Amino acid sequence: MSVFSPFLSGAIGIIVTIVVSFLLLTLIASYYRFQTIIKLAENTQPEEMGSSPLDILHIQLVRYIARSTRNNTAFSLAIIKFNLDDFSVRIESPLVQHLKTCIRENDTICIYDDSSLALLLEMEPEDSITVFTRIIDQLAEHNAIQKEDLRVGISSYPDHGMVGKILIKVALEGLEQTTIEHSIIQPEIELLEFEKENQTEENGEETLALNQEKRKEQKQRMIDPLTGVLKPKAISIYMQRMMGDIRYKKKRAALFSIGINEMKHLSEFHGEQTADDILVGVSEILQNNLRINDLIGRHEKYAFLVLMETNTQFAAIIGKRIAMLLHQGQIISSGKRIKINTTLGIATYPEHGKNLHQIYESAQKVLDYNRANDIRAHALYNPEIHARTVVKPMRSIKSVQA
Repeated sequence: MSVFSPFLSGAIGIIVTIVVSFLLLTLIASYYRFQTIIKLAENTQPEEMGSSPLDILHIQLVRYIARSTRNNTAFSLAIIKFNLDDFSVRIESPLVQHLKTCIRENDTICIYDDSSLALLLEMEPEDSITVFTRIIDQLAEHNAIQKEDLRVGISSYPDHGMVGKILIKVALEGLEQTTIEHSIIQPEIELLEFEKENQTEENGEETLALNQEKRKEQKQRMIDPLTGVLKPKAISIYMQRMMGDIRYKKKRAALFSIGINEMKHLSEFHGEQTADDILVGVSEILQNNLRINDLIGRHEKYAFLVLMETNTQFAAIIGKRIAMLLHQGQIISSGKRIKINTTLGIATYPEHGKNLHQIYESAQKVLDYNRANDIRAHALYNPEIHARTVVKPMRSIKSVQA
């Protein structure tokens, strides 16, 4: 062995130590610089930091994506545009300072451009519409701004994408689709890429069987154990996918919002078990009399939603048939025969809305109008009658357009 071997080994060890130390110091310095930028961005205009608003937003998105990946959580990006004359968004302005009081301490505000803000909030996609509606209401009221002058586009991680650029792109697409009537829009969530890949023929038989088993397990988790139809939180995703397919194929669709009446009274008088039996009975009638491709899900506590491919003429006929079947149906609970009493609202695409949320809103307006006026029947959306009805905050169809 060469007499230089010990010397070389020692030299290599020193070099490795120096390189590793240098890399660690670089990483630590980068991390602290990253944290400093984030902290400064909370109270400093981007140009004062020598950065562009988009650079700051991308840094914040990286932080949120890393945290969501680590904790297996979701977050939403909202771009809020102020359509106001002689107005420029400043991070130190009273409007932005008030906005900070409308969100949680860990939520993030960024400047997007001279007339727009970007908000990052950790939440599930189905909660986005409700949360941002509340924020906009508070912002408009406190600053004496007309709600019509505020427009919001929303995207959700990971459902809309797993890269910052895609999330910004989707939020901007939502912003472009806003109108006076629908000032908050979250584009419909498309089929995830991994699901598309699982449907290709490139998989071997063993992999395909495994994927099918995983999809079966996933679907079971989406099913309401009581009624055997989609859970309220799952119905939004599945209906968006179905609606996306209908729009792509240029077909027509109808949404039925079915509310069960007097459930609070029945529950108090006969007990919770009777209420559950009624829900099961209504679900069975729907499942036994609708087509296999029609989508059925729970909605609110005592309601169901049905989405199907059909036109307006047949939607009215189908609605009448569903109402008749439910009216004729009777539930046996604890030895008592109980009659089903329902109200049904119907809306169609594209006549009553250009997307899932709009037809949902139209159908729900019919249901709420009939409930308020004690009308226990089915009805097709009529703007002259139902347009002014205020729809309650959505529970099932949340991760869509508003």
